[in-house]
Amino acid sequence: MKLTNRLALTVAACGVATTAFAQDSVSPTGALPGDALSVYDASESCNSYVIDATDFAASWGTALRMAPVIKSPRMPNTTFFNNLISAHAISHDVITASAFPVSSYQHWTTPGAGINNQVNTTPGSVNVSGSSLQFAVTLADFGTSFEGSSYNGIHSAVVNVDPTDDSRLYVHRVSTAVNGVSGTENRSQFGVGVIDANGNMHYRADDNLTTGPNKLLEDNIFRTRILSRACGSLNVIDNAGGSDATNWLVVRSVTAHGVPNAIPQSIAGRPVYGGVNFNVQYGYEVAAGTVVYTGSHTGGAANSRGSNGASITPWFGGNGVTAYALQAKSVNADTDGISVWDADANGNVTTARLLLVPCAPGQAGTVTDNNDGYVIGATGGSPGWDLDGYHSQTAFRGGTGSAAITVGPTGERLVASTAYDNLIGGNDNPSNAIVVGKHNTGAGTTAWTLAGYYDAAADQGKEIKDGPGGNVIGVMTGMFKVSGGSPLGPSISQPAFDCAGNVYFVAAAELYGDLGSDFDVCLLRAVYDQATFSYELELIATSGDVYAGNNSGTPYSITFIDLTDSDSISSGSFYASNVMGACWGGTDPADLDGSTDPRAVGGVVLNARITYDTDGDGQFDNTLDENYRSLLLITGTGLASDPCDYADFNNDGVVNTQDMLAYLNAWSTGNIAADCDGSGAVNTIDFLCFLNQWAACR
Repeated sequence: MKLTNRLALTVAACGVATTAFAQDSVSPTGALPGDALSVYDASESCNSYVIDATDFAASWGTALRMAPVIKSPRMPNTTFFNNLISAHAISHDVITASAFPVSSYQHWTTPGAGINNQVNTTPGSVNVSGSSLQFAVTLADFGTSFEGSSYNGIHSAVVNVDPTDDSRLYVHRVSTAVNGVSGTENRSQFGVGVIDANGNMHYRADDNLTTGPNKLLEDNIFRTRILSRACGSLNVIDNAGGSDATNWLVVRSVTAHGVPNAIPQSIAGRPVYGGVNFNVQYGYEVAAGTVVYTGSHTGGAANSRGSNGASITPWFGGNGVTAYALQAKSVNADTDGISVWDADANGNVTTARLLLVPCAPGQAGTVTDNNDGYVIGATGGSPGWDLDGYHSQTAFRGGTGSAAITVGPTGERLVASTAYDNLIGGNDNPSNAIVVGKHNTGAGTTAWTLAGYYDAAADQGKEIKDGPGGNVIGVMTGMFKVSGGSPLGPSISQPAFDCAGNVYFVAAAELYGDLGSDFDVCLLRAVYDQATFSYELELIATSGDVYAGNNSGTPYSITFIDLTDSDSISSGSFYASNVMGACWGGTDPADLDGSTDPRAVGGVVLNARITYDTDGDGQFDNTLDENYRSLLLITGTGLASDPCDYADFNNDGVVNTQDMLAYLNAWSTGNIAADCDGSGAVNTIDFLCFLNQWAACR
């Protein structure tokens, strides 16, 4: 199989005409200022639109779908197409039978159409009714206004899917919170948080460098109910609280709080805030709007670091409805463990336990990769690898979940976090690994392995493959090899679990190709082998990938994936809250056909810059074409099927040049067999659809 979905040169060579894209859209002019919504335009505070996701295959052939589900808005009068994205998240839960939040969604298939009333041509619409799947996504965006103030906002969406056509996404996007009404104001600053499938968005707000009228004071936790927002207004967060559909949960605390987590409404019957502060306390919403604190969550740890990740399934049974995980210190020297605790429907701690990581300096042990035998820890001159990725702005701006936690398909209790090699040290340490623990709740013991690693001292990284036990198509590497030396690292984000126990993370990689190595930042999936408690790496997405657009026929390329800032992991990178804990469509994990079943991917969100080929030359040029910071949504499919069946167009059992020629013959004559996207018509979109599948399955 080919390692990526890179189509730019092929599209140019074939002379495929391109048109303008739709949220998933570009302006009719194809140039600045583009068509991103204005951050202060209250008339655009709610938008409902359709996105038809693009099918693609990961390096193992896993059938997935991609959609740019939310485009970051734009500051007025700037020279950028839209704002940068900070922390972002997807709901950990999914509602399997929900009414659509609105009855009509905008829909377009023509160039230049979209949701911006000031720029785009007017789109059409589709009406909906009945029951649907429902989940939610959210992002924080930021920028400097023309007047010099620091803008910050949060934008969220409830996404609904008709189970009879799970490639079509019905997106209801809501401006969730802003820190002012004009570019002269900076009343508050935000840190995302988490959102649940009912649209309850939890976030942090503080007074860091704030200016303007009635600015917010101290540390605060808010919840905005996005489906209750009054469309046509802005929800301004300042020292009076929120102006619309917002609960003020932690009010002007002088104790520093990290970004919040929460128990979803679908699990607890109401949304229940649960987060940590810098006094080694867990705060939780014991009754609606009432937050209390305890230290009983640590399992005996002396201190904690980062923000807590969550599972939609409890670990220890009893009255627990969810489980949380948090990086911890058994002593004050090293972050050498993970505190795990169950919480009941009111957030109360029911059971807590500290899991010590043997590779940390204070533990003086090692962790071995059960797949390839690589060892990290107190060996080879290193004093050990302790847990990290919580430094700089991450506690205050997010993302959420410096430790990930789940319950596997057959009940195995899994945790994961990122470790840094103390031989090198520093917040921008490029030598990192994903450690995964499997805990026996009865015996109280934990086995450990690695899902991924890059050892800068040995210049060795875990291999990326084209299938289980397959060919090596690349290796994990140091961030400095991608950046040219600054920053040095980190080279790996925090991890996240899907419902099958697979681990996702963003990392620097060296990818092998016909023309030599390519150094990129990638989204990787460590595929879980339950029998051997080991992981092999699958490439999901990387800079340079190109995807066909099903709404307008224009390809877009991923031209940047966020991993680091100047001195640490970026708030806009990948955390435990970036992956849905539920399987696609609420499938029972026990019904999956192994870890590679596409239904294991309930949903993944990725912060990326995507560039549209607006001038139709087959290239993706950030100076000539429109480019936007977007929240990419990756999902599985509703069926467990071989994604390479269609790419084998001549049905001879292999995917090669003969299949491309056979497809081109059918496509050029309008043969309905060339209807790759199942739309009933044979057009350019079908060619791009087939090219995407064929390139991934060779």
